[in-house]
Amino acid sequence: MKDKQLLINLISSLINFAINIGIGFILTSYIVSHVGAEAYGFIGLANNMINYASFLTIALNSVAGRFITVAYHQGHRKEADKYFSSTLAANFILSAILSAVAIPLIWKLEVLVNISPALVKDVKLLFGFIFLNFIITTMTTVLNVATFVKNQLYLSSLANIAYSLMRVITLFLLYSLLPARVFYVGVATCLGTVALSWLNYRYTKLLTPELRFRTKEVSVEATRHMLSSGIWNSIIKLQQILSDGLSLLIANLMVSANSMGLLSIAQVIPNALSGIINTVSSLFYPEQTRFFAQKNKDAMISQIRAGMRVSGLFTNIIVVVLVTSGYRLIQLWQPNQDDKTIYILMVLTLSGFFLSGVATTLQNIPLITNHLRAYSLYWLLCGVVSSLGSIALAAWTSLGVYAIAAVPQATGFLMNLLFVPIYASKQLGIKWTAFYPVYLQYIVASIIACCCCSGLQIILGKHEMGWASYLAACFLYAFITAGIDLFVLLGKQERSRMADIIKHYTAKLL
Repeated sequence: MKDKQLLINLISSLINFAINIGIGFILTSYIVSHVGAEAYGFIGLANNMINYASFLTIALNSVAGRFITVAYHQGHRKEADKYFSSTLAANFILSAILSAVAIPLIWKLEVLVNISPALVKDVKLLFGFIFLNFIITTMTTVLNVATFVKNQLYLSSLANIAYSLMRVITLFLLYSLLPARVFYVGVATCLGTVALSWLNYRYTKLLTPELRFRTKEVSVEATRHMLSSGIWNSIIKLQQILSDGLSLLIANLMVSANSMGLLSIAQVIPNALSGIINTVSSLFYPEQTRFFAQKNKDAMISQIRAGMRVSGLFTNIIVVVLVTSGYRLIQLWQPNQDDKTIYILMVLTLSGFFLSGVATTLQNIPLITNHLRAYSLYWLLCGVVSSLGSIALAAWTSLGVYAIAAVPQATGFLMNLLFVPIYASKQLGIKWTAFYPVYLQYIVASIIACCCCSGLQIILGKHEMGWASYLAACFLYAFITAGIDLFVLLGKQERSRMADIIKHYTAKLL
């Protein structure tokens, strides 16, 4: 039953990822061809700048689901209602405060960032709709808890698929029927979020009808209790903003709006990769937490290593394929843009996600052991160094946008290599080298796969490739990488478990 639920959640998450990456490819190419790279860059900038506001909301919303779930399963339904109602009320107040600050800033946006005069009105509307989407998301985030409480995470994936389809349909209609404008992306995102929120509301009514907003259950003490637990997540969020979230803004202010647009295009695939890494690694989080609570250290460590290897497998496949054949992808995907620059920026951005495949699972350990303070502060220091380094190199060297793309990834790479595994080992009371064998397996598998696929790419690259032949080549590279990972990265336990799952469901189908 445990493997069945894991498989269902994993398959639904991968389907959602595949749909989103496909939509991202098509929409990015379509929008850039209609409004240009500079205008497209403001989509990423808008999302990043609005994301800064989530620094104020994540302390509450990142832990609300945990408190509601624990109270619900302990049979304390009134307490669950208290957390549910308090979260909704607090988010309403936060949304009102943020709106009072954001609306004047959007009104005078051309003073804050570099915008071509012809794009000012369009970009302001884009930022306005993206902020409206943020408000809707903030107000309805707590509705996500129903699928988590009942461990029906595949329903969340279905809701996200509906969100993506609504965006696509809206954009298709707007760009087909009206003159091309970049703010249509904001309109489509808002409508997609409305559809997502409605589905989550229906899930809440269906799965957890006991949970509903009650004014009398709104509690300042409950809100304070959640905030005190979630404040360190805000620190981690601040680090993420400093490391990655400022890159487009720095590129806009210190290089050019066009360079910002090229960097935004280059970040499409790495951002999607980040999503799949977090999704896959999170599937192992409940079991790790259960073993920790039971003080079963050996089982917990075994589960952690399994999570590292499985999430590393998915990461390795994507990174190897993109590094070896990404240049041709850019040529096909963005035929009228600076493909060489976009490819270099994409590879630089991917370099920071390389070790994330095995490190993300370890990043759950401070949360499980409730030792987030030092961990958060170390990552915050990393974010400060990253931002200052990006600004310094962009200002004092000729590297420009390349420095802005490379510095955050270099600092993140070093933290994942030298800090995360050692800190996790310390919290678990084991040797500081305990997780490095998995790192070594991952790196060796990556090197072997890159060499094999690069050699094959040299042979296949001699022939002109269209989309069909390119996708066939990517499938071949992915198959080769997966085969290498199967024997070099995965351990006997993971291979046996995967074989058992495949045999079980193959027998059912036959």
